[in-house]
Amino acid sequence: MTPVEGLRSLATSFRIYRRNIDGRKFEPEAPFMKYLVKPGDICLHFGGSDGRHSYLLSQWIGPDGRVHVYEPSNYSYAIMTRLIRWHGLKNVIPHNAAIGAQEGRMLLSVPRKRSGHFGRAYGVVTAEGGSASDEVLATANSTEFVDQDTAVVSLDGLMDSERLPKVDFIRCDVEGAEARFIEGGAKTLQRDLPSLLIEIHPFSLMRNFGSSAEHVRDFFLRLGYRMWQLDDDNTTLIESVDIDHKRRWKDYFLVHPSRAETLPEGVFRDALMKGRA
Repeated sequence: MTPVEGLRSLATSFRIYRRNIDGRKFEPEAPFMKYLVKPGDICLHFGGSDGRHSYLLSQWIGPDGRVHVYEPSNYSYAIMTRLIRWHGLKNVIPHNAAIGAQEGRMLLSVPRKRSGHFGRAYGVVTAEGGSASDEVLATANSTEFVDQDTAVVSLDGLMDSERLPKVDFIRCDVEGAEARFIEGGAKTLQRDLPSLLIEIHPFSLMRNFGSSAEHVRDFFLRLGYRMWQLDDDNTTLIESVDIDHKRRWKDYFLVHPSRAETLPEGVFRDALMKGRA
């Protein structure tokens, strides 16, 4: 990292730190995670970026819970780990790696914006760079990409390597690698049936990974999961199995009915318990 990039990283970290303290600019789905986790839970956060979801999770799971957060971008990882230190998050464990179908290494293509800042989102793991990233579609410009060799872990593999007995909740935001996340974690997902907040990227799934949003959704529906998403105004949570193709990406909550009685009081528990009546 150059001195200029280091200063930008520090300034970005301070700005996010203040937002966290003030409770500002969290994604609209983020507050609903508190209805899916409880003290002592084990959580995984893939595509950690600046770690804001982990920051919230750490408060709700308490000192006996754990969040293992994975971020492949060296630039974002430096910001994330600095914020973990500044916030004193003793129950958040950072890892500099991407999530994939198996352990190994891959190429991460990170966008460098025209301002000179590295993008803390939109980084993609592909075989030949990030020309198909959603960043290009989102900004409609000739974004420059910087390729970075990155470690890759699988969900099933990290459960063994970190000696985790179970997983209760997963936040997954991996820019189209959702199918690889499932491929490398099918055993754990089928065994533990964790609750999830997963961002699905139809374009990147198709273009970069030869998959589809429906493939990701259907894996969970076949296991008996129920699915929620925010409406078009991002104000109301609705139960729906529809994939929203009007957006380049969207967050979906996936909750298995077997977790109903152990969930905190709130929208998901109410819906699942009502379904049992």
